[in-house]
Amino acid sequence: MRVTHSLLHAEDLAQLVEREYAVAAPVRVTLLNRGFNDTYLVTDVEGGRRVLRVYNRAKYWIRSESDLRFEVDLLEHLAAAGLGVIRPYRRTVGDRLGRLTAPEGERCYALFTHAPGRPLFEGTLTTGQWRDFGSGIARMHLEMDTFRTGHDRYHLDEHILVARPLASLAPYAGSDRAAADLAELGRLGERLTGEIRRLRAIGGAAYGIIHADLHRGNTHVDGDGRFVTFDFDHCGFGLRAFDLVALYRGPESPAEEREQWTAALSGYQQVRPLSRSEVAGFPVLAACRAMWDVGDWLAATDRNGDAWVTEAVLTKLLADVRKAAEPDPTPRLG
Repeated sequence: MRVTHSLLHAEDLAQLVEREYAVAAPVRVTLLNRGFNDTYLVTDVEGGRRVLRVYNRAKYWIRSESDLRFEVDLLEHLAAAGLGVIRPYRRTVGDRLGRLTAPEGERCYALFTHAPGRPLFEGTLTTGQWRDFGSGIARMHLEMDTFRTGHDRYHLDEHILVARPLASLAPYAGSDRAAADLAELGRLGERLTGEIRRLRAIGGAAYGIIHADLHRGNTHVDGDGRFVTFDFDHCGFGLRAFDLVALYRGPESPAEEREQWTAALSGYQQVRPLSRSEVAGFPVLAACRAMWDVGDWLAATDRNGDAWVTEAVLTKLLADVRKAAEPDPTPRLG
């Protein structure tokens, strides 16, 4: 019987880590989460913590091993520049990326430094900390401009952000209501596609390497206020403003969330000023992110199932895209 996705035994992974990396053995490996990859906490005999990622196979944005090498090379570059990101460890043979044999076939893996602290969605950051976080994103983008590698990565274009999610939703539009919702999403998608192309035409530093999934769960802050960003699995080439849109809060959001967004945007602008077109594009990119997020999970139904894809999901997505795509009248620094 064929296997789509296996969960590897923690004890076997512990032996792999001891064999492949210079760590204080014995080590203990425990599963942290299963998502687009399998992620494990690795604790060595001295209490040191690391994170092991075993990459899933057959992801739409990963075309070959070269894409994974792009990610680990990028992280090494950013960490070497002193930015707050996780860093990949070298194996004893010198490579940062390894391969193991699983029931479904060969899978790649990498070991990373552990991100201390708590996720941004826990606790309350000060206005100054949100500003520092925004400036850190800008510094990351500037450093990404200096990154050079022989490997390539995908582009978060209108196909990835709009066309692919719409096509993935089509099989779930079984009723007249759902079909009507999907049709309206398609019309909104045409508008979003035009806006993406317009924003890409800005050129320059507005388009480049991005994290692509910079939500509040992918950055930790420690007790000293230091930020560490991780999970660069979706990194690729895209609009730089897309990295900020996970923090964006529209005009109807609570005042506290709007203040956090304004502080983060202000911090970003102090390091890398945005053009007026980029600032005006936030509502459009927020709508794109809502569509992309649903499409992203639809791409993983072979591992995670599709019971969650109800007609209510279509209705909510339409409401989210409608709302997000509304122009934001709030003045912005530009």
